[in-house]
Amino acid sequence: MAQTFVYVSCANSREIEVFSLDTESGDIRLRQRLDTPGAAQPLRFSADRRILYAGAKAENSMLAFSVDPDSGELALLGSTPAPGEPTYVSADRAGRVAFCASYAGNSLSVFPLDVRGVPGAVSQIESPLIRAHACLMDATNQWLLVPMLGEDAIRVYRLGDDGRLTPNDPAMVKVRAGSGPRHLVFSPDDRQVHCLNELDCTIDLFDFAADSGRLVLQQSASILPPGFTGHPWAAELRATPDGRFLYASERTASVIAAFAVEADSGRLQLIGHYPTETQPRGMAIDPSGKWLVAVGQLSGSLTVHALDPQTGRLTARQRHATGQNPICVEILALP
Repeated sequence: MAQTFVYVSCANSREIEVFSLDTESGDIRLRQRLDTPGAAQPLRFSADRRILYAGAKAENSMLAFSVDPDSGELALLGSTPAPGEPTYVSADRAGRVAFCASYAGNSLSVFPLDVRGVPGAVSQIESPLIRAHACLMDATNQWLLVPMLGEDAIRVYRLGDDGRLTPNDPAMVKVRAGSGPRHLVFSPDDRQVHCLNELDCTIDLFDFAADSGRLVLQQSASILPPGFTGHPWAAELRATPDGRFLYASERTASVIAAFAVEADSGRLQLIGHYPTETQPRGMAIDPSGKWLVAVGQLSGSLTVHALDPQTGRLTARQRHATGQNPICVEILALP
């Protein structure tokens, strides 16, 4: 029987927690609490879902964990120093190299992976990339996109057969001053990119050309709830596996904004705003597209939201305590 597991990095308690998720009822239970060397923050699975990569603050390192195919539990495979404090980690789809964006270090680093998927010593550093906040490959495994909050731009790199990055021509696309690009997702067909902007709480829609790596802005949509007052502070952006719905978390109002995604154009239509954990930093959607799990940095807990596959609306179903300062969520289904 297929099993689904939820992975939560808890920075202040220096641990990764593994939960089992019942995809019929939404019931969630703690399965493992694993101490980490350093304050683990960003998490990302390898393309084959065998390895969970994490970035650890304080020690500034890239960590690789194996995933037990039966229990979903983690075991540390290895680590290597990172040039800057990790803000976002990922790997290419062929399992050759891993990437680390560093907001504090204003850099992007590349790490070769060995046959087990463990990162070796850094092989390339791109700097300065002011307030680099993410790094994500497209479906063709040719293009790495790097949103840069401090430059109000998204840099685009081509990944070569030798595992090295080369800036595209043009090297970046500029967006609105003061918007602060943070996280992004590709559409399932690789034809669009949605990018969440932290500072003005908008989502920018770009047409994406996989043959050239070029981005063309098509729409900007606000994620702020009606009557919002205070400091806009967007955090996470996630899409359902079929790409029909998109969700963004806003930390000041502690809400999740839900959008319907037009099939051909990728244009967004607001569905509504849903309360969630206090100061929701991270969230993820399970592979079935039925459940969204969000964590609250200030609440120290998570909420499992039922996701209506017809309307995209969210309904809170269950809460569970987490470690201190939960940052990132990843979800994995195992056969």
